[in-house]
Amino acid sequence: MSPKKHLKDKETKQLLREFIQRYPSSESLLVSAREVEELQVGDDFVYFLNGRPSILRTKFGLLPSLKFDEFIGILPRITVDMGAVSHLVNGADVMRPGIKDIPSGFTKGDLLVIVDEKFSKNIALGQADMDSSAMKTLGKGKVIVNLHYVGDEVWKAFSEGKAS
Repeated sequence: MSPKKHLKDKETKQLLREFIQRYPSSESLLVSAREVEELQVGDDFVYFLNGRPSILRTKFGLLPSLKFDEFIGILPRITVDMGAVSHLVNGADVMRPGIKDIPSGFTKGDLLVIVDEKFSKNIALGQADMDSSAMKTLGKGKVIVNLHYVGDEVWKAFSEGKAS
């Protein structure tokens, strides 16, 4: 893993513009981003905004980090049973039988925060394979693609003190 690199103003503006374009509701949360650093983790990148790991660039494109609490907090939350947690934190996609609660109003392709039923902790960020009404009627099968989870390589890079 390489050391953090401070982004130039032009690079910062481009990154933030790209993220806002993909997630328009993030604009008000990013106005205070003054200092942006980049950490390469394998083929992925973690962007620290004002010292906090907030944006990821992965094979799935730009994503919010699970540590970007202000943005993660506005996303729909899917609650899974405790039996699903160990699978999700090892990279498995979300299967319908493990879901305990599905909010209404999201569509296929939307970002979803996956939380555990016992502690309501954010354990993964996923992309819906179908809209909420279809997901509620389905009895089995894969319904959410796991994009970023507690314990993945980028999570480890900024959570275990390696990102200094």
